[in-house]
Amino acid sequence: MLTTYIIGSLALIVKPGPDLTCTIATALSDGKARAATLMLGLVAGCWLWILLLTAGVASFFTAHPATMSAIQIAGAAYIAYLAYGAFADAIRSFRAASPDALRPASGRGFRLFLRGIAMSMSNPLTILFFLAFLPSFTHPDSTLAPAVQTLLLGTLFCALVPFIYLPAIVAADFFRAKLVGSVKATATLKLVSALMLAAVVVVLAANISFQ
Repeated sequence: MLTTYIIGSLALIVKPGPDLTCTIATALSDGKARAATLMLGLVAGCWLWILLLTAGVASFFTAHPATMSAIQIAGAAYIAYLAYGAFADAIRSFRAASPDALRPASGRGFRLFLRGIAMSMSNPLTILFFLAFLPSFTHPDSTLAPAVQTLLLGTLFCALVPFIYLPAIVAADFFRAKLVGSVKATATLKLVSALMLAAVVVVLAANISFQ
């Protein structure tokens, strides 16, 4: 059963979604270090959802669709804000006179980590997934309480995320590194990153359910 859970978890993590898309976009525009920091924030946010589910708080969100809709709107608006900033950065990059002006942003690592948490926590689809997926792998006859089983399974899911995200980050950064030195190519990568974020906004907006 555990093997089935791991395979199912990996399949769900591999499936392209807002979190993975934003991580790859960050790697393309700012490099692997900042993308990895964002990934850690996303994992932390995912684990916080697990804690809410374990504590039974998650049921509040499913019982109050309006709250879920508000969280979805907030999440989409936040990603839209990031997309706007990415487009502005891409435009500045196209106007840059030299590759030195296109160095990835430095510092503010903790802010990027918090951004990952905010992005993950503002995606109620995550908690809906856990509500539907995790109960299938808990056993009522286990010596562990259902809440403990849920916490352990959810933690395992979060631990599996880097095994998928890190190779994607390294691949995106490798592609980016090949183009560093060309003003036009690097600026184009920033534009691609902005477009990916914009696509995430469209997907999130399409999944908002107004109740």
